[in-house]
Amino acid sequence: MNIGKYFVFFLLLNSAVPYNSTAQKVSGKWYGVGFVDVDQVTNNYLCELLINQQGNTVTGEFNYYFRNGYFSNKIKGTFTIDSRYLYLSLLPVMYNRTVNTLVGVDCPMHGEFTLKVARTGTSLAGNFISDDLHKYTCAPLKVNFAKLLDSDPTLKERLSHPTPEDSIEVETVKNPAADSTQDKTVSLPKATDTAKAIVSVPAVPTPQQAASVNTVAEEAQKKLSMRINKLERVLDVTDDSVRVDLYDNAVLDYDTVTVFFNNKLVEYKKLLETKEPIRFYVHIDADDTKNELVMFAENLGLIPPNSAIMIITDSGHRYEVSLTSDYQKNASVRLHKAQKPTTQ
Repeated sequence: MNIGKYFVFFLLLNSAVPYNSTAQKVSGKWYGVGFVDVDQVTNNYLCELLINQQGNTVTGEFNYYFRNGYFSNKIKGTFTIDSRYLYLSLLPVMYNRTVNTLVGVDCPMHGEFTLKVARTGTSLAGNFISDDLHKYTCAPLKVNFAKLLDSDPTLKERLSHPTPEDSIEVETVKNPAADSTQDKTVSLPKATDTAKAIVSVPAVPTPQQAASVNTVAEEAQKKLSMRINKLERVLDVTDDSVRVDLYDNAVLDYDTVTVFFNNKLVEYKKLLETKEPIRFYVHIDADDTKNELVMFAENLGLIPPNSAIMIITDSGHRYEVSLTSDYQKNASVRLHKAQKPTTQ
């Protein structure tokens, strides 16, 4: 036996089939349809992962369309190359039995997926699974993500730019929760029913949009009236308007809040984050009783109670106020319009 010939043949064979390192990465654009893993529930989610992988660390976005709303979440997690296992840390996902996403509730869920590479395509198959506290309420969400080209449109672009027929695309997908012989057709919704009303509000809303906004505001005010307001601070400001920033208090635990100013809805069901604030501006009235900010807890997060840092800034002041709220009480801050100091 000529060992040298076999060795040369081995080298030539390996050089002809170079190792594809990209097969071990999950960076890129992924699209799939999520099915709720429970009997008699047919709601599905149009899902997208935009992933950036650096070593074993992954960051990016998880975007999805559900019923009548488009939602976007920052993600972080890990990818284990040897086992091709992708783990995504907890993020909020709309509860599968929600009827109206404008007044729905979120389930904290983490992702567990396996990278599969084949000649027919590359996929990420797995589930979004709720934490122990919510696992009996929030059913697992099965998703089989397919790898897309970088040039393919994102989910938001598909929703924002429909085809001339006013529908985006129709695709047939296999429902993993159903019988293996049963295919399910899923259509991306028309643009007028989707993210346009959520992502950007037209300058002149249609009567239907105005009615929807009014309904949300009325529902929010009803919930507000069912709890007591606890006054945390009274702060002096001198400008006609001030900037308000809301952050999660130290640790991101998926607290979600609604904010009112003078009993009017300002921010609705917003996630408190540690890096990017919920930011808005309010006009200050000379009457002290008309300058009250109220933070309403939509949930208690992973670490109750719902806690936040509110930063209030005008040209001469910067205040940081710690706020906590729960299902019995709201946290409030009152702003006092003071006179600007006179200069000599």
